Amino acid sequence: MGDQFRYQLGDLVEFKKTERTTEEYINLITLTGIVIEQRWVFTADNKFKVRTPDQDYWIRADHLKLLSRAQNKT
Repeated sequence: MGDQFRYQLGDLVEFKKTERTTEEYINLITLTGIVIEQRWVFTADNKFKVRTPDQDYWIRADHLKLLSRAQNKT
């Protein structure tokens, strides 16, 4: 594993969240947010804190989909 994270701070990503589960169905919603923090996990996938309009979520890298890369303004 390299020193690079799959997603960078400021990247726009989306992920699915289970809103409600019953015996008949699982209600998934798609949320969009911005990566605001990264956590390197030695024994599992790296996790990313994603800020959405409602709240922040820690999401595993394999559950995120990149929508847009953050531009480096420096």
